[in-house]
Amino acid sequence: MSEYAIWKYTKVPFDAVLGPLKGLEQRSRLLKGVPLQKGFPDGVEFRMDPDFPNDLVVPDNILNLNMLVLVSARLAASLQARNLEKVEYLPVSIIDHKGRSAGPGYVIVHPIDPVDCIDTSLSVFKLSPIDPNNFDSFKKLVLDTTRIPDDRWCFRLKGFWDIVVVRKDLAESLDKEAFSGLGWLQIQDYPEK
Repeated sequence: MSEYAIWKYTKVPFDAVLGPLKGLEQRSRLLKGVPLQKGFPDGVEFRMDPDFPNDLVVPDNILNLNMLVLVSARLAASLQARNLEKVEYLPVSIIDHKGRSAGPGYVIVHPIDPVDCIDTSLSVFKLSPIDPNNFDSFKKLVLDTTRIPDDRWCFRLKGFWDIVVVRKDLAESLDKEAFSGLGWLQIQDYPEK
């Protein structure tokens, strides 16, 4: 593993398929790293997709359509114990097929203040046709690690909201706790083929 990795979901048998996040206006703020802890509304939820009635397993790292880091109470507690800088923990509910809570303590791990560290001289990318200050996609992603503050262990990239990056040390220590659904993609392997 290089010095940094990308937070990734790994398949769990019969894992729940979730619909879109509900109960939060301007959801794009989550991807752009806008602070939301103060005033985060009650009742924000994901509902299990009724088209997949037999998929009921909710792993520690939960796949969702919104490209958010959605985690169990156990994984959230592990992250919170590390006192990560510029990371918020936003409480949400997961509602099962019968309209009941799938359990307590689900959290969106929300890195705020994205880091401006994409090495544009070495990366191969397309800029967004809507906003030329943002990246649309990458064929090759390279980070300039000298521009990553030492206290940033979990962060989004400025101008590219699709991924969350973590330090190798954090990824390795989380791996020791055997969280279900949690994996990593090497920066040099992004995007996956």
